[in-house]
Amino acid sequence: MNASILMRLLDSGQLTVSSGVTAVEPVNGRFRVRDARGQHTAHVVVNAVNAPAHAVPGAAQPLVRSLERVGLATLHPSGGVVPTDPRVHVVGDLAGGGSFITSSIAGVVAQASRAAVALRTP
Repeated sequence: MNASILMRLLDSGQLTVSSGVTAVEPVNGRFRVRDARGQHTAHVVVNAVNAPAHAVPGAAQPLVRSLERVGLATLHPSGGVVPTDPRVHVVGDLAGGGSFITSSIAGVVAQASRAAVALRTP
């Protein structure tokens, strides 16, 4: 069922997938995203990169540094990324602020559910 929803969102243009993201910056209530395709804007940005245990993956380092530089997130002392802006959500192994261990499917589902509720709430 989740794959069907994702495919419908992709097909309708409501969801895009980016690779090689190097920067995300807040601009006029939206986000400017720089990635392998260039630069574009988005209402919502979801990081879905799976990090190695207790580390930010190399490919995500530029994005994480960008989020830190503009004040959208910080690194948790125990590992992981902690959003400092309520519009930023981190789901999965990269989420910081608790025990920084490999996420279970149930844990990722709970994180994603909280993010989805927050995104629906104006």
